[in-house]
This record gives sequence, structure tokens and C-alpha cells, in this order.
Amino acid sequence: MTLTTTLTKGDKMSNLQNLQNQFSYELEKLSADGGNLLAARLFTLLLFSSKPLSLQEMADQLEVTKAAVSIRIRDLEAGGLSVKKSKISDRRDYYYVADDNSLVMAETILARMKQFLLGTESILANWPEESEIQEDQLEDYHVAKKRIQDFHLIYQLVFQRIDGIEDEWRSKRGSND
Repeated sequence: MTLTTTLTKGDKMSNLQNLQNQFSYELEKLSADGGNLLAARLFTLLLFSSKPLSLQEMADQLEVTKAAVSIRIRDLEAGGLSVKKSKISDRRDYYYVADDNSLVMAETILARMKQFLLGTESILANWPEESEIQEDQLEDYHVAKKRIQDFHLIYQLVFQRIDGIEDEWRSKRGSND
């Protein structure tokens, strides 16, 4: 093998690793609280793997402890993003990314959005009358009410527009297989 072949092979591997790192970074940003770095890296590792991985394989690749992987992989499994698979000839458990992981993730995000929508509805339903507000706070009162109404409106529109999206996703996904 020549040096050029070695570099090309290494470059291809680093390109895949770069994609994996970029995806993991995007997952972290998607979470409202900054997410869990290890969970994002584990999910990404499974997403980019063509075969199920053991806890030890994941720990080795991510350079973390097996115990840390075990804790976070259970979170992914509980959230429907990964699936555990046992082999009859092997005592170890193996994990792979769930087939419908993109839908599960979207549903998780939508559930958070729904909670926010319900929260804005509750706030607006309990919004005090103008007469209950001190005169020097009226301008802030009107600005805040308008901003919360805007939040409420955009989230209502999002939910109206995505009605039926799961069926459409399944249909389009099926035609791409």
C-alpha cells in the first residue's frame, strides 16, 4: 500500500468522523437544555454504525467508561431511540438505532412544543384585566401580552401545519426503501 492510498483511506475515514461529529453537535443544539453530550454521541455512533454495538465497543470508540455508556444507552432505549438485541451465543447485549428514530425524535420535540403551547394557553387564560395593572406597568403589560400571544399563535400554526405529517413521513419513507 502506498502513502497516497493510506492518506486517501485516512481522509475518507476522517470525513465520516467529521460528519458524525457534526451530527452529534446538531443533536446537542436540538435539546432545550443543551442535552447530554454522551447521549448525543452514543446515538450518533449507533446511527453511523451498520451493525449493532456492544457496551464495550461503544465505550472504546467514545473513550468513556462502560458504566457511563450503560447509563446513557438505557436513556436512549427508554426514549425509543435505540433497541437492545441479545445474541444466543453471546452473553453481551448489543444496541442499534431504532428504525423509526427520526419520528421518535420529532415526537419528543413536538411534545415539548405542545407543553409550551399549553403553557401559553394557560397564561393567556389567566391574564389579568388591564384594570388590575398598575398604571406605570401598562406599557410592559401590553408588550408582554402581545409577545405571548405571538408565541401562542406560531405554535398553533405549527401544529395545524404538521397535522398528518406522521402518515406522510411513513408514506414517503416507504417509497424510498
